[in-house]
Amino acid sequence: MLRVILLVISVVALVWLLRRAFGTAGNRQNPGRTSSEGVRTRVDELVRCAHCGVHLPRIDAQTQDGRYFCSREHARLGDREDAK
Repeated sequence: MLRVILLVISVVALVWLLRRAFGTAGNRQNPGRTSSEGVRTRVDELVRCAHCGVHLPRIDAQTQDGRYFCSREHARLGDREDAK
């Protein structure tokens, strides 16, 4: 009985070590997302709002004329000089 328990523990440990060494799709973090244009962007890349200066993930930012904004309202208001 002790041999069976040791064998099961050994197999579980081996599988755990192999999964950790080679990685699995289930436990990897997604390093990027694909936008609607098919361009891959990094999730952790931060951009600055042209109106208020707050930093936010690029994927969550509103874009207008090549500038980034934190909300539609700030995109509507446009640049603010003292935010730079």
